[in-house]
Amino acid sequence: MSGWLKEPLLHFVILGALIFGLYGWINGPGSETSGEIVVTMRQQENLAGTFSRTWQRRPTRSELNGLISDFIRQEIAYRESQAMQLDRDDIVIRRRLRQKLEMLAGDVAVLLPPTEQELQRYLAEHADDFSFPAMLNFRHVYFNSDDNPDQALRDAESLLVRLQNNTASVDLDTAGDRSLLPPELREVRETELDSLFGRGFATSIQDIAVGSWGGPIRSGFGLHLVLIEERVDGHMPQLEEVSDLVMREWLAVKRKDTIDALYERLAENYTITIEASPDVLPGSVDNSGANP
Repeated sequence: MSGWLKEPLLHFVILGALIFGLYGWINGPGSETSGEIVVTMRQQENLAGTFSRTWQRRPTRSELNGLISDFIRQEIAYRESQAMQLDRDDIVIRRRLRQKLEMLAGDVAVLLPPTEQELQRYLAEHADDFSFPAMLNFRHVYFNSDDNPDQALRDAESLLVRLQNNTASVDLDTAGDRSLLPPELREVRETELDSLFGRGFATSIQDIAVGSWGGPIRSGFGLHLVLIEERVDGHMPQLEEVSDLVMREWLAVKRKDTIDALYERLAENYTITIEASPDVLPGSVDNSGANP
C-alpha cells in the first residue's frame, strides 16, 4: 500500500485535482463565462492578501479599487490573447508553461517526506558525496631551489636537524626564504595539497608524524620542511551529522526522478516523429553509426 501511495503520477493527479479545486474555490463558479467577468469576493480577498504580504498592511479602498481594475484588465488581456491565439508558437509562454508543469510535478514528489531509513540508504549509496575528507593543520619553511638547488638542499637539511633537536632555538618567521605561500595552513584538505603545492606533495608528507618536522619535501615551488600539527583522518559521517544536506540532495533527486517519470508516461500518449535530413545535422551519424 505504501508503495502505491508513493507513485509519482498518482501524486501529480492528486495535486492537480487539489489545485483545480482551489482555483475554482477562489474564482467562484462561472467566473470565466464568455463575455462576462465577475470579480468575486474571494478574488478581492486574494488581491488584498497579496497586497498585505507585500506591503505589510491592508490596502486602502482606493488601492483595492486599483487592484481590481488591474485584475479586470489582466483578465480581458488574457481572454482576448487566447481568442487571438497569441499564446501559440510563443517560446516564452511555452517555457513558462513547462516550468509550471515541472514545478507542480516537483512539489508532488515531496508530498511524502523521506523516512530515516530512506535517508540512511541514500547516504550509503552516495558515500563519496558526503564523506568528510582528511584534514591537516601544518606549517612549513620554504627554500627556493631555482638558483642553487644543491645549496638549498644543504640549507634545508641543516635547518631540519636544528628543528628536530630544539625548535625553540629557531625563529620560524625568518627561517628559509620568502614565499607567497602562507607559512601556516589550517584545516586544509589533503586532496587540496597537490593543487596548492604540486602533484605528489600530499603523498610525500603522509609519513611525517604529528608533532614532528619532516622533509625536505619537494614541491612545484622548491623545498619545504613540514611540521604536521594536527591530522584528522577522513571518515564517513553519521546521518545526524549531515541530515540537512542529505535531505536536500534526496529531495533534488526525487524531484528530478518524478519529472522524468512524468514525461516518460505522458510521452506514451503521443506519436513522436523527428523529421530531419541527417546530412544537415552537425555531428550526425549515418545508419551504420559511423561519422559522416
